[in-house]
Amino acid sequence: MNRLLLAATAALLMSGAAVQAQDAALVEVGENVMLMPWNKSVDAIEDAKVLKPGDGVELGEVEKVLGTDAKTPVALVVDFEGSTTGFTGSKVIPIDRFTPDGNRLTLKTSAAEVASFPNYAG
Repeated sequence: MNRLLLAATAALLMSGAAVQAQDAALVEVGENVMLMPWNKSVDAIEDAKVLKPGDGVELGEVEKVLGTDAKTPVALVVDFEGSTTGFTGSKVIPIDRFTPDGNRLTLKTSAAEVASFPNYAG
């Protein structure tokens, strides 16, 4: 039983380190870069309201767009300050977890998954 607990703890710590390392490799994407699936520029996405699916309650807003380089967006930084969701600060969330809705984005993930994403400390 102790070996199983030790192995699970080690796996959890290693996965957290991998997430932090991946987050550290991301850079801010330029304003004029297009997010092709949505045909919107980074400038148009920044400050967009982020909504909860179903009831459309506002969760936060997009603070930054991050990428593997300055022209390859892969994640959004969502600022949850002032939200009634229980989240605080900013989280780095993969772009594929959002659906565009006009000038807003719907976050299509669970609260538990959002909690697992890395905090943004930029």
